[in-house]
Amino acid sequence: SVNEIHNRLKKWQGQSMRTLGFAYKKLSESENAISGNLISATDITFCGIVAIADPIRHEVPAAIAECRQAGVDVKIVTGDTPGTAIEIARQIGLWTENDNDTNIITGPEFGSLTDRQIDNIAMKIKIIARARPLDKKRLVESLQRLGQVVAVTGDGTNDAPALKAAHVGLSMGDGTSVAKEASDITIVDNSFSSIGRAVMW
Repeated sequence: SVNEIHNRLKKWQGQSMRTLGFAYKKLSESENAISGNLISATDITFCGIVAIADPIRHEVPAAIAECRQAGVDVKIVTGDTPGTAIEIARQIGLWTENDNDTNIITGPEFGSLTDRQIDNIAMKIKIIARARPLDKKRLVESLQRLGQVVAVTGDGTNDAPALKAAHVGLSMGDGTSVAKEASDITIVDNSFSSIGRAVMW
C-alpha cells in the first residue's frame, strides 16, 4: 500500500537518496506503450519501489570546511531535486539554518534569467538543483564577470563546457574522456579533499 511505502521511506529520511519505481504490463504486438517520449499504456501493474542511498563520502565535510576557511565559496550544481540537493548540502556543512530560498534556484528558473539578473544573484546562490548542461557554464561566466576566480569540478560529458570556461577545470579520474580533455587538472583519486591541496599549491 502507499502508506506502507511511505513508512518504509521515512526510515531513510535525512539521507540523500534516489528512488526507482517499477511497473509492468503485458502488451500485444499491436499495442504501443510509449507515445511522444511518454508512457501511454494504461492498466499498468505497480511492482514496487527501490530506494538507493548515495551516502556522502566521509572526507567531504572536512574538505568543504577546509575550502571555506581558505576563502573558497563552494556551490553545488546538480540534476537532483531541490530537496535532495539541500539535504546533501546540509550533510556536507554547506547549507545551514540561516539559508533560504535566495540561496537555491532550479535549472528552469535559472535558465529564464538574463545574464544581468544572474549577475545580481550569483554570489548568493549555493545550489542550482535540477540543473541543465549549460546552467553550470552560465554560472561560471557570471562569477567571472563579477571578478571571481572560478574552479569547476565535473566528471561527465555535460560538464565539459563549464570545465572549459572555468579558470581551472578539475575533472575526476573516473570521469569521461570528454571531461578530462576539457579540464586543466584530473584528480586521479576522485576525492574532494584533493581539491583543498590543489588550491594550496
